[in-house]
Amino acid sequence: MRDRARFISELHALLEASGRLEIIATGEQSKTLGPDYRLHVSHGHTPGMLLTELPSEQGPIVFTADLVPGRPWVHLPITMGYDRYPELLIDEKHALLNDLIERNGRVFFTHDSEIALGRLSTNERGRFELIEPIATPTRMCL
Repeated sequence: MRDRARFISELHALLEASGRLEIIATGEQSKTLGPDYRLHVSHGHTPGMLLTELPSEQGPIVFTADLVPGRPWVHLPITMGYDRYPELLIDEKHALLNDLIERNGRVFFTHDSEIALGRLSTNERGRFELIEPIATPTRMCL
């Protein structure tokens, strides 16, 4: 019931009928987007939420949607009140943030009024933190 309020149930069939729906199996690449774009699946906030990863010359950028909507949510235990499975979300967030640190990637926030994106690091206590925050992205090459 809760998720039904967020989605238009007829949309899947309409997109499929229009030829604009591409179903991508786990581990496969999108034929439309090509090999440089990745989709990360999250089930903690809303089952089946997709996070889009864009390539850039400075490292990948992940549109973290409601998994990490702003700077405060970089801290692992902080989740949103509307999250369906907060414990799962914390595990997903941990895996994604570690992966981005290893690949020199950045997060792009959807709900931060001051910072659009930034790189991640871990501090001396092992907590994730945002470094190199960018308020307004300019001159970025994808």
